[in-house]
Amino acid sequence: MTKGRSTAKARTLADSPARRWIMLAWLLVMLAVLALAAPPLARAARHGTAHAAAPAAALATTALAASTASPAAVDAPATVAAVAMVPSTPVVVGPLIVFTVLYTGLGLLLFIGSGMYAALRDRQYLYYLGYVAATLTFLMARNGHFADLPGPGWFTRLGELGAFALGNVLAAAMVVTARGFAGLSRFAPALDRVLQWFPLLPAVLALACLLDLQGAAGILHGATTAVRLGAIVLAIAATAAAWRNRQRMALPMLLMWMLVLLAASLRAMVVAGSLANEGWLPYADQVAFALNALMMGMALTDHIIEFRLQRDRASLAKEQADASLKRERERLRFIEALHTTLRDAPSGDQEWLGFRRLLEVMRELVPQASSAVALHGFHDADLLLCEPNTTRESYQHLLATRSGAFKGISRSQLPMQLRVDAPVQAEAGEPEQVQVAVVPLPLTAPAWGMLLIERRGWQGFERDELNLASELAHKAARAVEDAANDRVLRINAEFDALTAVFNRRTMDNRLAAYFKESLVRRSALAVLFSDLDHLQETNEVYGHAAGDQALRLLADVLKAHCGTAGVVGRYGSDKFVVILPDFNPEQARRWAEAMRTDAMARDVTLADGKILRVGVSVGIASRLAEDADIHPILDRVEKALSASKRSGRGPVQAPPIQGVASGTAPR
Repeated sequence: MTKGRSTAKARTLADSPARRWIMLAWLLVMLAVLALAAPPLARAARHGTAHAAAPAAALATTALAASTASPAAVDAPATVAAVAMVPSTPVVVGPLIVFTVLYTGLGLLLFIGSGMYAALRDRQYLYYLGYVAATLTFLMARNGHFADLPGPGWFTRLGELGAFALGNVLAAAMVVTARGFAGLSRFAPALDRVLQWFPLLPAVLALACLLDLQGAAGILHGATTAVRLGAIVLAIAATAAAWRNRQRMALPMLLMWMLVLLAASLRAMVVAGSLANEGWLPYADQVAFALNALMMGMALTDHIIEFRLQRDRASLAKEQADASLKRERERLRFIEALHTTLRDAPSGDQEWLGFRRLLEVMRELVPQASSAVALHGFHDADLLLCEPNTTRESYQHLLATRSGAFKGISRSQLPMQLRVDAPVQAEAGEPEQVQVAVVPLPLTAPAWGMLLIERRGWQGFERDELNLASELAHKAARAVEDAANDRVLRINAEFDALTAVFNRRTMDNRLAAYFKESLVRRSALAVLFSDLDHLQETNEVYGHAAGDQALRLLADVLKAHCGTAGVVGRYGSDKFVVILPDFNPEQARRWAEAMRTDAMARDVTLADGKILRVGVSVGIASRLAEDADIHPILDRVEKALSASKRSGRGPVQAPPIQGVASGTAPR
């Protein structure tokens, strides 16, 4: 978590508006460094030109003296570099080229390193900047080129002690840079602690050199040389540990540090007088230091590449994890929405709603230009849904021209993708190529259908996208089928198959619920029983089909008179029950009389053309104040129906109207 916050912070700083000002400041600094390093080289070049034209009067600097004399003079305690005018001598081109390449190369590395740090804000690049700057200043001081730089001359007056101080700074920079490159804290903590505290030693020596202790110059020189060699050895140990840990670019850096150690050892032997100061030996360690800085820059460049690759891999993994999480979240939301939407949807809208949800979720999860669901013979109907709806004509054309191929793919139940030509517009030229993913839907034959997803251009669909589309399409089709089956089962469970009104079990539940509501609201409640007269005789004389027609006629009349004011159900073979909430006894009586009159005014036409007149008996009862449940009401309405039959199946019968719960008539 901490590493993530640090990375995010570094990225925020790198992307901030101040970044360009930081880079501009570093650019100015680098240009200043190059400008300061140029005078000795320029003067040497002018001197060489003047000597070629005519003998020069006088021009010699410490830089030229270092170019023609031994570079070991700065390190030797007995020979102090001093600014002196000497007779003009011909320019030695070899040292001039070496110094030009060294200073220019180190200056460019300093500039490139500053750009890296300004862009990435990684401390390793800051260590690298310090190492390159320490190398450049140390070499210029040792070669005596600081005498040509503008500014205060106190550092030049230090002579060899100033060079010793910069040598100690270089030793500290070596250790810090090697430690940062190796990253020892993870696998070599003991060595890491040694490298962590070692730079204090060269720092103390550098301060001692700056105190201008001329009497101790020999001791400081020996200590500086030893510390520098020790720093190189520690850098080799750190890089070797990194190589054993299989770190990238560790082996080339290890070889380069060994080369630096060899060159520095040869330099120490030259200064000690063990080797002659001639040939390439005066410049070997300088070239080694410069090449080491170059190799370190290459290693850091590789580090940048590896860092970016790791960041890209982490970013890709995060994107994949986010996409997977989003897919799972949308999948669960889709399934929940399907069941919620289809459970209460009307019978004719279940297919439309279910597959519309499918198109919505596919538009969120799969990049596309458009999509559609095409169904043929599904629930005895055809359906074409398009998203957006303006693409309907395009999909109709596609289905008309590729119907055979689509039907074969839907039968195979394997998702595929096809390259087809989009319909040519009147003002367009050649047809546009589009990719179409065809995802079959698991429908019961002879019905068939598919999900079509269109993507413009050359880019096809990945296998994961096709699998996701197939999974969600299967879930949508199954959910629609299950919703339709559930609705059929619910209808069969709640309704009477013959008359299409509620069955007795449903009416018992409704009676209890309406009674409880009436009790809580203290409102009126009326219950009505009605049956057909002489139904048994009708079945015996005219057949059961005639009796069924009569039952359906009475059910239709009851439903027509109830509308939304009441609930109708079949309570027995020929007995129907009606619940009339908010109806007081008088209102219920008037309603029952109107219904009975309407039912008896209708005739049943039999299959052979005979006319059957329907007789209806009705009994009603209302909730009384002392009723504790629905059963007393049902007893009273049963007795009222029996009384109606005994009276010659005539007018509506009801118990005496007394103690009836009050209620307000519906408007």
